[in-house]
This record gives sequence, structure tokens and C-alpha cells, in this order.
Amino acid sequence: MNFRHLFVLLALCSPLCVSANQADRKQSELDALKQRLQTLQEEFRNTQADRQEAADELRQSERAISSAVRQLRQLDWDRQRARADLQALTQQAAAAEASIQQQQAHLAQALKAAYLRGQGDALKLMLNGADPNQTARDLRYLAHLSRAQHAMIESLRADLARLATLQQQTRQKTNDLAQMKAAREEEQKNLVAEKQQREQVMQKLSEQIRQQRLEISNLKRDERSLTQLVERLNRLMAQQAAREASRARAAQQAQKSQVEEKGAAVKSQRPVSVNTETPVAFSTDQPFSRLKGSLRLPVAGELMNRFGTPREDGGLSWKGLFIRAAQGSAVKVIAAGQVVFSEWLRGFGNLIIVDHGEGYMSLYSNNESLYKQVGERVQPGDAIAAVGNSGGQPDPGLYFEMRHQSRPVNPLLWMK
Repeated sequence: MNFRHLFVLLALCSPLCVSANQADRKQSELDALKQRLQTLQEEFRNTQADRQEAADELRQSERAISSAVRQLRQLDWDRQRARADLQALTQQAAAAEASIQQQQAHLAQALKAAYLRGQGDALKLMLNGADPNQTARDLRYLAHLSRAQHAMIESLRADLARLATLQQQTRQKTNDLAQMKAAREEEQKNLVAEKQQREQVMQKLSEQIRQQRLEISNLKRDERSLTQLVERLNRLMAQQAAREASRARAAQQAQKSQVEEKGAAVKSQRPVSVNTETPVAFSTDQPFSRLKGSLRLPVAGELMNRFGTPREDGGLSWKGLFIRAAQGSAVKVIAAGQVVFSEWLRGFGNLIIVDHGEGYMSLYSNNESLYKQVGERVQPGDAIAAVGNSGGQPDPGLYFEMRHQSRPVNPLLWMK
């Protein structure tokens, strides 16, 4: 039985019809409602257990996605370095080939000149009866020319061997590049499979979370209605006239609350504002506390809440900002610092935390993938993660917090 309908029904009953028998009947109905509440609470505990199991499955899938994306980025860097090495080897081989051609031309000229002079030049010089001093000078020239030709031949041999080595290295680099390409294609295939598995887990988890929130909302509403019903039964037995007036006001208030809840639900889906600027690289010697009012939000998108306002799912207030953004968009760090946490955390998904000094930290959660690891230094504008909806978030976006001495602070006060 719907508690709100029962509440309105009681408000419309005439106080003249109230009797001890009716009070007993309402008490029986109250006992039945309590039993129903206990049943719903048990179902709620079972739903929590199912959600924990689904969250564990999501954690494994999202960790695999993050690792695969990080390895894919590393593979792209390796391919770029391999291309640079291949280009350098190709240039060296071309230079060696040009040098060999030049040496071959010089050697051909020297051999041609020797052929034109004929064989036995040294013996002819000794037997032609010329001036001995001139003959000695000519013999030294011939010896020098012979050594130069021999050195030219040896240099040519060395360059030919070097060219063969460069050609072998070029072929090896070409093979390595082909293998890297094949590995990258295989990695992409695995990433697609992981993403499909993740989407299936996300659909299951999102449905469970939706059901859980619905159950929680119903339980809270039923509990309020149950309390109001008990109070009205007591007042009904004490003063019939006052009870009728109170019922009418309560029914009116219930209607107003329902309208307000619907209006709040519609309003909560609308963005508070839109952010278009993201962090850019800058250099400063100032401490982090001096940067207040000069920073930029880590991702472009729609701001879906205000800091410190109550959350629509009840209870707690917002300690940060949820920025709805496109899946896979780069998440940029707001200022220089050091990564102190980079891991999956229940309720936050893939979370990365950066320490900026002076007790200030910035937190970035619900990411699809984490690019930086614990201990790495980051500079303003560095891409540290990719936007996602990990941790059970129904919409893709970034949940962003700033904290000082572990206490949340309003991020918008630090932005331009």
C-alpha cells in the first residue's frame, strides 16, 4: 500500500466516524506497514551486497583499461623514436654511399694515370742516366704516390664495410618498426574488447545503482509517512477537530513537497554554468597559496552543482564540483606538484591526487584512464588522465576537489 495515499485517505476521513474500533484497525495497518518496512530494509541490504560485487568487477575492468591506454601511449612514443633512428640511419647510409662514390672516382683517376705512365717507372729512372739528385727526388715522389693509393684503397674498403653495417641496421630498424606496428594493432584490438566488457559491467552497475537509489528514496519516504501516521493516530484519539485540520495541512504540505521534489529533480539535471578554459603551462616561483584566483578548472564542460549545496540523492553536501564532459577528454593538472595517489578507489573510480605543497591537494576522480603514477612530478597543463564515468557515475565527466589540510575548499574561489 502506498503510504502517501493512506495519509491522504486519513486526512479526508470525518472525525465524527472515529471510534475505538477504527483506531484498532489503523493500528493493525500500522503493524503491517512496519512489517513491510522491515522487508524493504532486508532487500536493501541484499542490493548493497550486489552493488559491492558489481563494483569489484568494475574495478578490475577499469584498471585493465587504464593500463592498456597507458601502454598504448608508450608504444606510440617507442614508434616515434624508432622512426627517428631509422631516419638517422638512412641519412648516414646515404652519406657513406656518397663518400664511397667520391673515393672510387679518385681511385679511378689515380689508376688511369698510373696506366698511362706505364710499368717500371722506378727502374727506368735509375737506368736512364739522368741527374742522381733529380732521380732521388722522383723516386721519393713515386713512393709517396704509391702509399697514397694504398691508403685510398684501404679507406674505400672500410667505408664499404661501414655501408654494409648501416644497411643491415636500417633493415633491422625497419623490421622493428613493423613489429611495433603489429603490436600496436593487437593492443588496440585488446583495448576494444576491454572497453566492451567494461560497458557491459557499467550497464549492470548503473541499473543496480538506479534501483538502489529508488529503494532508498522509497524507504525514507515510507519511514516519514509511517511516523506521520502514528502521530496522527494519537492525535485522532485525543482531539478530533484538531486532527482534521492537521490532516488537511499535512496533505497540502505533502503535495507541495512532491511538486518541489519534481522541480528539484528537473533542475538538478541542468548545468549550473559552463567552463570553456582549461589549464595552460606557466612557470612561477610563488607558493601555491599565492595562485588563488589565477587558476583554471581541469577540464572543459558543464558544471552540474555548486560547492556546499546538498546532493540530490540526500544527506551529504557537495565537497567539490562535478563537470560533465566528453568521454576521453584530457584532464589537465591545475598547477605544479607531485602525484601522491593514482589508483582505483571505491565510489571514486580511477582517482589521481596531486600534492601542491603547503597542505594543498587537488583530486581528480571518475576517470577512464590514469596517465601518471605515484611519485611523478607534473607541471601546469599536463594531461594526467582521461575523462570517463568510472566508479558508478552514470554520466561521463570529472569530479574535482581541492583540499587544504584535508578539509574541502571551494575550487571556484581559486579560478579566474
